Order: sequence, then structure tokens, then C-alpha cells
Amino acid sequence: MTCPFPILYFSSRRWLYLSLGRIVLSYFFPVEFRDFFIADELNSLSYSFWTFSYFVCAYNFHWNDLQSNCPVKIFWYTPFLASLPPWWRLLQCIRRYNDSKEKVHLSNGLKYCTSIAATLATGYRRMHPHSIAMEMTWVLCSLVNSTYTSFWDVKMDWGLLQPHSSHFLLRDELVFYRWAYYVAAPINVLLRFAWSLNSAGFGFKGERIGFLTALLEAYRRIQWNFFRLENEHLNNVGNYRAIKEIPLPFALQDTSKQLQQQQQQQQQEVDLEEGRIQLPVEVSPAATLTPGQPHPLSESTPVGSFYGCRDYENRHDFDDAPSAAEHVSGLGRQPSMMDIVLDRMKTKTTDSSDSEDDDDDENENETVHE
Repeated sequence: MTCPFPILYFSSRRWLYLSLGRIVLSYFFPVEFRDFFIADELNSLSYSFWTFSYFVCAYNFHWNDLQSNCPVKIFWYTPFLASLPPWWRLLQCIRRYNDSKEKVHLSNGLKYCTSIAATLATGYRRMHPHSIAMEMTWVLCSLVNSTYTSFWDVKMDWGLLQPHSSHFLLRDELVFYRWAYYVAAPINVLLRFAWSLNSAGFGFKGERIGFLTALLEAYRRIQWNFFRLENEHLNNVGNYRAIKEIPLPFALQDTSKQLQQQQQQQQQEVDLEEGRIQLPVEVSPAATLTPGQPHPLSESTPVGSFYGCRDYENRHDFDDAPSAAEHVSGLGRQPSMMDIVLDRMKTKTTDSSDSEDDDDDENENETVHE
């Protein structure tokens, strides 16, 4: 993990270092998915942040008399170390609200405020184990935080609890089996209240209970990852954000000579395919461009955009369009020679059918008169 040399998956380590750096400097960068996803992972490592001070202290005193030299429970800064992950997430929520003005990010930030309050209450409860007021504050903060985060996990992060869904209390689109959601959601809620084991005790020491709850939290976060990624993917697909823009296979700006050569080659291919039917060549405006002159479509057509044969907003094909030339020109680009040929063939076919119908009508009228 700390190897600085470009060996052994250095790109992965570099990606992780950059992600952690963006998290530490939260609010100074636009928040991407990897930023808040990894920051959520760090929220489940509060036990590691908590015991990091013990790790440093043990090496500082060479593992000598740790009970007197390293009383981590009474260190005033350990609760603040454990509060760093929710603090970073709070800053990310504020930044996302400033960028998007969506109030849901403020509601999400309030969730991390309750997490910070619960973490601080847990730390100071350990410093004052016989204080009833501190015990009540810890229970209240932990209860509010667990309730808030449980609802947010199931409803917002996983997208479940939709009232009008075809699957009871789930959502319409599911990737996993239905029973997986009915099992995972209650387990997630129960593990959110794992802190109550500290009150129960069950005859174990506080260190063992803390280690057990840390393991349970690690399992809960691993389970949470699958459904969170699933919901993110379904949202991207539903909002048409699943792919990036596909670049066009040709440049929109070119010299006039190259364009003329391309059009001549296309015309020759059309003549061979259509039995050497000579059609007038329509020179596009792009062919009259001089080097350095801006393309007339550059203002309306962004370079690198993809215009396919399907309207994804209205969810219907363009095959019902009046003609290929109108369809292509309606999208903001000039029709190709093949589109013009097909359009003319359709027009000739329609005209010939209309003329045959007119001839049949005339013959019928002559027969009636006779």
C-alpha cells in the first residue's frame, strides 16, 4: 500500500491515494461518486480511527506498561479522530448542495451531524463511565443516529420502500432475488443498533464488545455496498447517464478537396449499386469551406456528440419519420448521399404507384361510359 514505485498495481494505489486526498480536502473539489462512496466506507472504520492513537502510543513507549502509559479511553482527542469520516461527509454534502441547490443533500448532511454527535457522546461516556447524564446523552444520540441512518440506508441509498412498487416495499427494477432484499434490509437495521450490545454487556469486557461491534459494522458495510452500487447503476440508466458521450467517427471540419473526393467516391458507389443511375450531386455547405473557416454546423452541433437512430427521451424509433433526409437534417447534420438516393427512390415509387392508380381510375371511367 505504501510502495511508491510503479510496480504491483501502482495505478490502483495512485487512484486510492488521489481519492483519499480528495476526501481529506472535502468541499474544495466537486464531489464525484468515488469521493462519497469511499468516504462512506471510512465511516465504518471509526473503530480503526479510534484505536489508531493506541497504535501510535504503543510504539512510542515500546510496548512497555501500556495500561498506565496508553489509557486510550481518557484521551480527549480520540473521539475527534473517530469523528473525521462523518465530518468529511458533512463537508461533501454541503459542497453538493452549493453545486446543485438540492435540499436532499442538506438532509443527508444532517444524518452525519447525528453521527458526529453519537461518536462524541460515545467517547465522553468512556471518559465518564459512572455519569448518568452522560449515559442518557449517549443513548439518546445513538438512538437518533441509528434510526436516521437505518431509514436513509433502506430508502435513499438502496431505493427501497416504494409504496406503489410491483414488489412489496421494494422497487420495480431489481437485480438480485427478492428474498435478498427482504433479508438484507432487516439485517442492516439490526446492525445499525449494534451499539446496544455495549449496554447489555453479556458478561464480556468493553474491549471485546467493541471489537465485536466493529466486525458487525464491517459486515453491514460490505452488504450495503452491493445494494448501493445497484441503486446507483439503476439511477444512471433511468436518467440516461450510464454511458459517456460517444465521439463521432468523422471530423466535422475538413478541407474542401477532401470533402469533394469523399463525395465523388460515395457517388461512384451509389452509381454502381443503383445500376448507374445518374443523380444530381448536391454539394453540402461543408464542401465550400476554406481552411480556417468555421463549419456552419459547429454552432448547433457539438463536436463529439452522438446522434443515434433512437430518441431516448421519447422512447421511440425514428423509422416513422417522413424521409431519411428530413430525419437526418432534423438532427442538425447534412444528409448523406445514400439518404438522398433512398429518399428519391421512395418518391419515385410513390409517384409511380399514384400514376398507376390514376390510370386505373381512367379505365374504369371509360368502361362506365361505354
